[in-house]
Amino acid sequence: MNNRKLLAGIDAGHVNTKAVLMREEEILGYAVVPTGFNPADAAEKALNNALYNTGLPLSQLTGIVCTGIFGETINIPTLALVGSVPEHVADARGAFFLNKNSRTVIDIGGNITKAVHYDSNGGLLDVIQNDKCADGMGIFYSTMVKAFGVSEEELSELALKSTKNVSVAITCALSAESEAIDLLCQGVEITDVADAILRFIVQRVAAMCTTITLTQEIVVAGGLAKSKALMNHLPVLLKEDVKVLNLPEYVGAIGAVITCGGGKNE
Repeated sequence: MNNRKLLAGIDAGHVNTKAVLMREEEILGYAVVPTGFNPADAAEKALNNALYNTGLPLSQLTGIVCTGIFGETINIPTLALVGSVPEHVADARGAFFLNKNSRTVIDIGGNITKAVHYDSNGGLLDVIQNDKCADGMGIFYSTMVKAFGVSEEELSELALKSTKNVSVAITCALSAESEAIDLLCQGVEITDVADAILRFIVQRVAAMCTTITLTQEIVVAGGLAKSKALMNHLPVLLKEDVKVLNLPEYVGAIGAVITCGGGKNE
């Protein structure tokens, strides 16, 4: 019988809620579900999915550690809440856990993009975030996915096939769909429009990062880190090398557990 504590980290974000299961520094399973209008229900569903994926019973779970914009609203009566970790701290600890050489993580989230600088122990040093508007972030990306009628992966694949540099005049996510339609109606190739949209997202991220010291190694977290087209543009516009973390969308959830001892027995 394994006596090590089993903890769940839950990152309750604007768009998606992520759950990860860990024993000490071992990641056993994970799952992600849309947050919708009920973060608590989304957290419980993500947790149950993660347990199902690993074949572990709920009875083995010692407790949960929460983070994310809705982290403090999570309450699963059958489980003890071990702790609540600020997003910036969770990002720093999670990124450092996944890459011990990293010192800066750029987290491109659903509604907030942030850059977090940390020390050689994963301790938070500095942070900058943009939460004024959804443009340049995950919600903007989701808007364009719907406008193009494709999946997130397919939008990235379209952009990778672009052969022309097309500029866009977008002021916020609300204007993105109409701008894309206008360009397509003018005969601009869908691949070039897709690339222009993703390059615009990265331009916003890069602009935000000018207000913080980007210390190597720089790593990227968040669901958009899985977009190859976005990650092709990011190092060019940042003028810095970047690496995509393993399990990029789960960095916050992992960091929450690590911050609370990673399930180690006291």
